[in-house]
Amino acid sequence: MTRSNKISMTKDQTQKKEELHPPETVTTLYLIRHGHTQATQDGLLYCDRSTPLTDKGFQQAKNLALHMSQYKIDHLVTGTALRAISTAEPIAQELGMKMQTLEGLDEWQVGQWEGRTYLDIKKNEPEIYKAWCADPISNAPPGGESVAQMMQRIKDRLALLLADNTFAGCKIALVTHSGIIRTILMQALNMQTADFWRLSIPTGSISRVDFSANFASVHFISLVPEGRLLKS
Repeated sequence: MTRSNKISMTKDQTQKKEELHPPETVTTLYLIRHGHTQATQDGLLYCDRSTPLTDKGFQQAKNLALHMSQYKIDHLVTGTALRAISTAEPIAQELGMKMQTLEGLDEWQVGQWEGRTYLDIKKNEPEIYKAWCADPISNAPPGGESVAQMMQRIKDRLALLLADNTFAGCKIALVTHSGIIRTILMQALNMQTADFWRLSIPTGSISRVDFSANFASVHFISLVPEGRLLKS
């Protein structure tokens, strides 16, 4: 086969590939759940921004930083909670980049259930708990927001982020909370709202999803980087 024939075949193959898959602007999100907290270990419902990481949480943050160094990240974005910022700091140091804090990425607002367990609520407020359980997606904790409201809030915030020319076509590390990550993954997978509780997002984990104008593709979910973790 002559050189000219090889070049011709390469051009033909490229053209066919472009016809099958038209070029699109793809924005990659690495969704990182903050490190371990005592409230998480105790099974508490909480959205308190001041909740700190445990020693295990700081170790998870270091593991995340080392793992993320293999990716060519363009932006490091974090929510406003201390546990998210503390998780992002080692990543920023490892990658040699500044983090950007975004509003609107707070965890599910649980209102009067802040700092309590489901068992405590069921035991001490059985009627309220029973009413919530009748539809745990649409019903809201007293003084809080429903899961459906939280999901819509995050979908709206994600739409703004993806429409921002600053982030379009970039690789973004987003350090946030389990509820936010579940919502974004569910949108990418076109899952029903009722399936919210089916995705497990452990602390210190990474999930990756690509978004373009016409598709979303999930590459992996809840990857926990290996490292020397402290036992809980």
